[in-house]
Amino acid sequence: MKRTLQQLLRRTVLAAASLAALPAAQAAVIDFENLGVGGVGHNEFFQQAGFDLAGYSAASDALDGDLVGTINDGSDPGSCFNLMCPSSASHYYAGLNDGVLEITRSVPQQTFRLHSFDASFIGATVGGVYPAVAGLLRIQGSFADGSYVYEDYQLAGPGANGFAFGHYTTSAAFGAKQFVAIDLFAFTCNAGGNCNAFQTNKGQFALDNLNVSAVPEPSSWLMLGAGLLGLAAVRRRRAA
Repeated sequence: MKRTLQQLLRRTVLAAASLAALPAAQAAVIDFENLGVGGVGHNEFFQQAGFDLAGYSAASDALDGDLVGTINDGSDPGSCFNLMCPSSASHYYAGLNDGVLEITRSVPQQTFRLHSFDASFIGATVGGVYPAVAGLLRIQGSFADGSYVYEDYQLAGPGANGFAFGHYTTSAAFGAKQFVAIDLFAFTCNAGGNCNAFQTNKGQFALDNLNVSAVPEPSSWLMLGAGLLGLAAVRRRRAA
């Protein structure tokens, strides 16, 4: 009996060690490839890499299906719908008409982190004049208790070849946080540096290659450890 108890305790320690050794997160990339090109309406969603991506309008009178974004084929200029989009050789998401893109895990209430992404401003007028900072992209991460934090990223105006994707990395503090949802939306800026969201219908952005990591759910490992400890306690009482 003593030997059996020692074995159970050893297994419990090994289970705890296994839990501690689990990877902090499982990496994935949301790149919008292999998704059909087309519009995304208010309250519509699609899935990729174990995540749900939903389009929303911030307008109080928005109706289901109102256009808030598209999945564009960067190799097809016609997919940009007469807007001034960045050049790209791949599919990407275009947030349009002051629309919001919300990202959550496909399994409700499970958390994830965002580490980096590619983004660009989308101009409302082809050939229009834009300031050096054409807009801001806000990334707002929400926690299970309803609180949130956010970071803003400057989206450059067009260069000689128009708008272009830039690569952005979240801060160490933001990238370490575990969110249940992340909302992304754009501000449009004027030459004076004043930026506004949800006021012009021109807060538009292109998004690609989001590097995210899904935080694994440890409950099954915790249950295993608790079960082994409980069994060990029963064996200890019988041995006494």
